[in-house]
Amino acid sequence: MAKKASKSGDTDRLLAELEAIRDRYRLDVKQFIGFVREKKLTIVEGLGQYAKWLDEDHDGKRYSPATVNRKIAAAKSRVRYAFKHSAYADSLRKKHQLEDVVKAVKLKTIDTIAVPTTKVLSFDQVKKLVEGTKDKTVRLMVAFLCGTGVRVSEMLGIRLSDIKTGRGEFVQVRIVGKGAKERMVHVKKEFIDRTRKHFNGSTYLFEHQGRRFNRISVTNRIKHEALKAIGREVTAHQLRHTWATIQIRRGRDVKAVAAVLGHSDPGLTLRMYDKTGLKPEEAFLDLEEKKRKNAEKTGG
Repeated sequence: MAKKASKSGDTDRLLAELEAIRDRYRLDVKQFIGFVREKKLTIVEGLGQYAKWLDEDHDGKRYSPATVNRKIAAAKSRVRYAFKHSAYADSLRKKHQLEDVVKAVKLKTIDTIAVPTTKVLSFDQVKKLVEGTKDKTVRLMVAFLCGTGVRVSEMLGIRLSDIKTGRGEFVQVRIVGKGAKERMVHVKKEFIDRTRKHFNGSTYLFEHQGRRFNRISVTNRIKHEALKAIGREVTAHQLRHTWATIQIRRGRDVKAVAAVLGHSDPGLTLRMYDKTGLKPEEAFLDLEEKKRKNAEKTGG
């Protein structure tokens, strides 16, 4: 009885340790650990059952394939962590057995979901929007959103310290996305310089009177300017869809586009540039280039 109680105590401590790790999987891990505790399973045997449970109905609803995959990835990460810190870590046989169990839990296939045409603009429409926006503050924001595909909240959260300048035509900008996941996007140095000069922020790239802009206020201003420039309301998130659609229609690799959008592991982003042909100059859509060159010719 004492040994059984001791074993139970060790399991509880292990689960608590796995749950306490603060990383991008933390919230999903909490659900996995809760499942294991409720079913009184070990985390290894619980992995397969948890994956099946995720694929079932829950109060009449089902998790999307992308959500299931994220939660499975979180569970797998903790199973591997537990093994790495166990007494069996040096056993190749045990390691292979564990990998067989982990690999047996398959991720779900994700079908491409087409974004309705009403949700995106054509390249010509988005250029017309940028060129026709009279409010320079909104115009720079629209150009940044359309040029990079970032979320409006991500754009407004960019700090000056997130900008990594270099000698080339492009600079790297660190983006902090959902779940505090980080990725890098490439933006033309000339555009960043103009943006910094206009907003004159001390902390953020996009700053107003020493404060961050309000996300809802920015979206409403974009809608208002779009209505005047192209005759239809456009949300900030539609500009993100537009960037992705333009890139895919140009034949860019879907996985690379997803990485730049922040839909994949953030560490994939820069590797995708090298391996799939989505280069910095292709990832950034310069929608003001023609207008700027015309202004330079006329001295404007």
